[in-house]
Amino acid sequence: MLEEAIHPFLKKRTALLRNKGDWERRNGDKSHDGGIGMTRLWLVTIACVIGLGLIAQTDIAQAALEDLLYEKGQITKEEWLKLKADQEKAGPGTQGAQAPSPPALGPDPVANLDSRLGMLEEWKAKIERLPSLGGKFNIGMNALQFLYTHQDAHVAEGKSQDNLSVRRSEILMYGKVNEYIPKWHTLLEMQSNNLTNNTPGCSTTTATPCNSQASGTGATTTMFREAYIDFRPMPSIAPNLNVIRMGVFRMPFGIFTEQSGGLRDVVSSPYLNSVGSGTVQRNGLGNSTVGTIDFIQERDYFADVRGTLFHKLDYVAGIMNNNNFQANSVGANGPKVGYGRVRFLVTDISFISFTVLAGESNNTNTEINGRGKGSFDRYGIDARYTSRYLPGLMVQGEWWQGHDGANQTTVGTPAQGACLNVAQCGGNGSPGVQRRTWYVLGKYFISNGPLQNFEPVVMYEQFDPSTTISNDMYTRAIVGFNYYFENLPPKIQSKISVNYEFRHHQGTGPGNTGYDTTTDAFAQNVFLAQFQVRYQ
Repeated sequence: MLEEAIHPFLKKRTALLRNKGDWERRNGDKSHDGGIGMTRLWLVTIACVIGLGLIAQTDIAQAALEDLLYEKGQITKEEWLKLKADQEKAGPGTQGAQAPSPPALGPDPVANLDSRLGMLEEWKAKIERLPSLGGKFNIGMNALQFLYTHQDAHVAEGKSQDNLSVRRSEILMYGKVNEYIPKWHTLLEMQSNNLTNNTPGCSTTTATPCNSQASGTGATTTMFREAYIDFRPMPSIAPNLNVIRMGVFRMPFGIFTEQSGGLRDVVSSPYLNSVGSGTVQRNGLGNSTVGTIDFIQERDYFADVRGTLFHKLDYVAGIMNNNNFQANSVGANGPKVGYGRVRFLVTDISFISFTVLAGESNNTNTEINGRGKGSFDRYGIDARYTSRYLPGLMVQGEWWQGHDGANQTTVGTPAQGACLNVAQCGGNGSPGVQRRTWYVLGKYFISNGPLQNFEPVVMYEQFDPSTTISNDMYTRAIVGFNYYFENLPPKIQSKISVNYEFRHHQGTGPGNTGYDTTTDAFAQNVFLAQFQVRYQ
């Protein structure tokens, strides 16, 4: 097109050059000035054509930009309509329908060529930085953790006190569909996963007592640990009624349970999530302190409503299966449990919360350790203080208490019903039990000086498996530090964590029958060093 536009001028100039001799004979030196003048004329004309083309192209790109942003979901329909209305008010020149003619004595359009090209490049760069599919699909690394552990506890032949492992390898995918579905989320856990044992009931087709029947066998495993959908029924009243969340995810119980493993300040999970080792005693002694106890499970299948009132009060209210995240694949869903939490935002970075869980639990087909048959409840209070007067200082803590039904069991150990006869109902033959736990954690991030990016951390916690039995307390003190290579939570956090844990376990109750501290991992100190990458 450019060649066609300038062809007449080139043709005329060629004719002029052919008649150069005539021009020189007739006009002498004036022919030289005339040639230069004609050359300047067609150069200016070409520049005007190019300038007008660039103006049209720029205006078309500007008009199409808001359409592209709307298609990618980066602006709402209301924002798109407003941009269109503003362009109409600005007149046809803005829309690129009719470019105004440059004044005869105005600046040369070529003079603005660089700035116009720069504007186009800037728009292009902004579009290229937009999330894939306008935020509808994103992928990241929730936590990749390589862990070294050394523990003094005696181990079986062929095993070592030193252990190298991949603690977490979690691939996260998430996105937004529209304003009614502001988020979907799924997490794929890629490290080696063990088969999950089922928890059988007591077979009546055999004369074998229930406490002598075989334990459950490995049934399945899962790589998808989290998957949920947020549904916003009425965007106009958000965040008062913000979303209805459905799926499997970290439960909104306290601070630690809800917090992603890639954002925790210490390596180990708190005792309120899991403590104890081995399986229950099936000898009919009725000891509720023996075996693993998952006081509050980290994940479950649920549906709840979430929102914020008066910009100060967050709330969650819902119902869950109460059978951990494996429930869909290995057994029946447990009896439903309702839960609720209110969190008062003292400031934008400090809060206090109250949480209640109430319902019923089951011991047959359970996928949670320490659960019995009967009433189930949990009551908790948690708080976090982040200092504005001493930036970098944070202190948080939680206190929990709750009841587990009778005849508790561990996953895989046959149990059925609440009777305390282990030959008939299996389990541990213990009555309902009240449990209690608490912890406090503090850290200080050093933002400058020779120890910049170091973060000392201390934590102390207790877990009482039964408030009515003595000599069964678990205690732990953790000291350590984090060193951050990159710290932009919650999206990016790469760090090294070094912890030393002083662990103590009083025993299994009065008399400590059959208890050996040398083989109890919760009675021996442990050293942990972990390298983590998190990038979303």
